[in-house]
Amino acid sequence: MTVRLQEVLVRTLRTIFLAHLLLVLLPNLQGLGAQQIPTPEEHFGFVIGTDKKLARWDGILEYFTLIADGSDRIQVDTAGPTTLGNPFVSITISSPTNLARLDEIREASKRIADGRIDKEEAERIAATMPATVFINHNIHSTEIGSSQTSIELVHHLATAEDDLTSQILDNVVTVLVPSANPDGQVLVTDWYERNVGTDYERARMPWLYHYYAGHDNNRDFFQANLVETQYWMDLIYGTTYPQIYLDQHQMGSSGPRIFVPPYPDPMNPDIHPLQWQQLRFMGGGMVADLQAAGKQGVVTGSMYRIWGQEGALTGRYHNIVGILTETASARIASPDTVALEALERGAAPGRGLGEYGFQIAFVDPWWGGEWTLGDIVDYQMIAAKSVLEQTAKFRQHYIMGRWQMGSETIAKAELEGPHAYVIPRNQADPIAAAEMVDKLILQGVEVHESVGAFEAIIADGLWSSPDHSLSENEEATEDSAEGNDLPGEDEDEGDTERGEDEDAVEDNKPEEELRSFASDSWIVYGAQPGRAAVLDLLEPRRRRVQHEWPGGPFMRSYDGAAYTMPMQMGVEITRIDKPFEADTRPATSGRVIAPPVPTANDWYAISAEVTRAYQAVNRMLEAGLSVFKAVSEDGPLFIVSASDPQSRSLLTEISNEIGVTVVADPPTLGMSAQQQAARIGIYQGWAASMDEGWTRLVLEDFDYTFETLMNDDVREEGLSERLDVIIIPSEIPLNRLIEGASDEDAPPGFRGGIGEEGVENLKEFVRNGGTLVTFEAADAIVLEHFDVPVRNALEDVSRADLFLPASLLRMELDEDHPLTVGSPDEVAAKWAGGRAYEPTDFGGDAGRVQAVGSWAEDPERLLMSGAISGADKLAGKGAILDVEYGNGRILMYGFRVQHRGQTHGTYKLLFNALLKNSPRTATEDR
Repeated sequence: MTVRLQEVLVRTLRTIFLAHLLLVLLPNLQGLGAQQIPTPEEHFGFVIGTDKKLARWDGILEYFTLIADGSDRIQVDTAGPTTLGNPFVSITISSPTNLARLDEIREASKRIADGRIDKEEAERIAATMPATVFINHNIHSTEIGSSQTSIELVHHLATAEDDLTSQILDNVVTVLVPSANPDGQVLVTDWYERNVGTDYERARMPWLYHYYAGHDNNRDFFQANLVETQYWMDLIYGTTYPQIYLDQHQMGSSGPRIFVPPYPDPMNPDIHPLQWQQLRFMGGGMVADLQAAGKQGVVTGSMYRIWGQEGALTGRYHNIVGILTETASARIASPDTVALEALERGAAPGRGLGEYGFQIAFVDPWWGGEWTLGDIVDYQMIAAKSVLEQTAKFRQHYIMGRWQMGSETIAKAELEGPHAYVIPRNQADPIAAAEMVDKLILQGVEVHESVGAFEAIIADGLWSSPDHSLSENEEATEDSAEGNDLPGEDEDEGDTERGEDEDAVEDNKPEEELRSFASDSWIVYGAQPGRAAVLDLLEPRRRRVQHEWPGGPFMRSYDGAAYTMPMQMGVEITRIDKPFEADTRPATSGRVIAPPVPTANDWYAISAEVTRAYQAVNRMLEAGLSVFKAVSEDGPLFIVSASDPQSRSLLTEISNEIGVTVVADPPTLGMSAQQQAARIGIYQGWAASMDEGWTRLVLEDFDYTFETLMNDDVREEGLSERLDVIIIPSEIPLNRLIEGASDEDAPPGFRGGIGEEGVENLKEFVRNGGTLVTFEAADAIVLEHFDVPVRNALEDVSRADLFLPASLLRMELDEDHPLTVGSPDEVAAKWAGGRAYEPTDFGGDAGRVQAVGSWAEDPERLLMSGAISGADKLAGKGAILDVEYGNGRILMYGFRVQHRGQTHGTYKLLFNALLKNSPRTATEDR
């Protein structure tokens, strides 16, 4: 044997030996990373779910980073800072092989979601790519359990070596948002830890757990005003393109232990029927897995009638199987003892359970006892692992399902319409139109823009549903958190009633009109996979009114009856059912680029019909420019003198940033009045009002300067020396406003309200020339303490006589009143509970009362989108009142004019109250 051959043989034998050694050691080497990762108990010092112990957001992120450093199965991505500066993160979990080709997987998922590839290509993707499951946790911060469940779920998927976990890792890409509101997770954890072990362990947190929205943050999912919603939408519609979506919430403690889909009627028939069947399939597996684990109290097919756009389940409108679980709550992390009597009281027909006990939707009731954070984590872990297991085993089914739903939805639109909606740029408020387009694009709606001018035949009149059978099948809904000013439900006769305007709409056969549209108009085609979203967001709706049973209460749903964005935002949009020729390109944003600011001899002007003009005015006033409100043949204007040396440069800066068009030397200028910025105060106290938070968001968005008023501020005399306008938002009960929390309910420093002295100070503020603004139910302080000759005409009206879930109503405006400057004669007002004002015979200190806006005089015209029964109870009644009171004014808005930062079309009715005609008040004659 030569030396060379001997060397080769030795090397070969060494290689064989090392290969055998590697095979022996490989299982141990594979587990080495997992062994290096501490368990949650080792890291946090307690078992997750332990009574009175919570992991805080910063600790959770630290642990996830530690896991990522020790495991090749997870990837931690930061979308950006939250409202208060915490990291908004997503965790992607899959096999190392899948993570290495994540871009390829996401591109394939995008093509599946598009629905336009052929079946052969879709099948190839389904056979070679994993499915994607998106899990959303802890959007509602007091529903703290899922932020803790995230810890257990990530650790399990990153370290477990069993066959099922391997199957999940190989066949599923899991995208987890461990907290959709990290700011709130920190606030709730800190508040709980501050009070745990004291008499105030169960005390309500005296501020919102989302800085602007509080619990309303999941009502932001069709407008995306919050940065956290924007991150979520980009992940869902612009990055991951999941087939399955799981949102894990908590509900009240009195009732079933967990809700699992399918959902009960009514549901939206525009959504592809395959989704409902897949929900039944997936929900059945979840129920079986919970039952197999011995978990009692599982309810399914009941309780959560979630129809529309306000929750994070909006992916259903884009062919994503949307799964909601609701687990019973503990007292944050403290145990709760629940008696059977409380469970029985929690059962109600409107919630789907006529009684608490065995029924097909609730086959193994939980009969009471102690309920803990650990129980919540256990139930949620089983539910989440069940979704992942089923997706892994039926991966191809769900991938092909999303492709099939998208493909067939496009085909349905081509057959039934609508062909398209056109949003022209040349309209009264092009910036509002652009903002609406941006919101549509962000949530996955396909928008195009025309390259040149084009013509199309439009139907001149109120749109009707493209599927005429839809109007017959749509059911009325009611938001469980809205419309609370009406009394409880009474019995009514009959099983169903049609919305009062429904017949008129369906019978209307408008004349056709050929219209020209300018270049760069936006076009939303109906033939797209998100057609259901297009219909729900752009169409006026006519929802059929139903009862729980013949002669029973009205059937309620969890959310609103109408979302029609063009109406809410004051945007012109035209539906086109006949095909037309137009060269288009995909729109990536709705930004308006204003023309260059010309050089003026005398005046620069901005149209007051543009809502963003008020933001421009605020910036000009802040910079020291003199701003005037004027009239012209082209409508109301804000004007500034061209003689001011900084006017043109400042207007150029504002125009470039905001998009407002500035014109030079407008013709036929009429009356003008110099404007001053009002000194604004917004009452906050310890009420934690979501409406207060949304008010702050809107005013900040439009660059208003304001002061937040606490109870001590209102109790301090001399309000009129510090402020011109005081806003009292809705959602603050009168007793909480005046009395606040008691010594038993809140720790020191968070008790009390404005007190009787605060009420008297508010009266004196108005008498001295101030303006008091109330939104919706906040008018209680005026009606009960100011002796005004006004009452709410709905006080004694029951739901048997008036059924009105959250809808859009026609409001007729007094065109001569200063508050209506820039608004059309009629606007769509968002009713989410509200008022209908009428005069009384007594007056006290009040003087003249003017109706700035009234609900439409004709009951048949009142409903613009949504559902109603009993329109005559509102028709012709006051919607906005201007009440003289001493030297000042009380402005009573019978609805939330700034509702959730969504109703741009009615903002100006508030903004005009926040400008002073120097030295007069906002409501005096011009």
